[in-house]
Amino acid sequence: MKNVPQKPSVPAYLPYSLGVLWLWSGIQPLCCAAGESLALLRRVGLPEGWLWPVFAGAALLDVCFGLLCFGYGGLGRAWRARLWLAQLAAVAGYSLIVALRLPEMWAHPFAPLVKNVPVLAVLWMLIKEEKGQAAAE
Repeated sequence: MKNVPQKPSVPAYLPYSLGVLWLWSGIQPLCCAAGESLALLRRVGLPEGWLWPVFAGAALLDVCFGLLCFGYGGLGRAWRARLWLAQLAAVAGYSLIVALRLPEMWAHPFAPLVKNVPVLAVLWMLIKEEKGQAAAE
């Protein structure tokens, strides 16, 4: 009996929705909220000379993540798992920094930190799906 590859159980809209989130997170601050973003980075404790490089680097990382989400189907299984893991690490890292250095964000009416919990859950599910599909093959 021949092993037939299983069809992924993850609907394509999940990675695409993450792609929209990452693209917006990278582009919107550069276009519309550079001053506010730099002020937040300043409050996090970054030295003045690091503000723009960190801001631009984080925006570029977010845009790259977004583009890779839209091209995820063309990536091999191992690369997809690494993509989701890198995103999980970025969201966890961003969240940890904000939680520790800007704790008022826990009480923010738009719940920026709490919204990261379902994002982390989706990323974890995508990682497990890639590993499960690899084991099934």
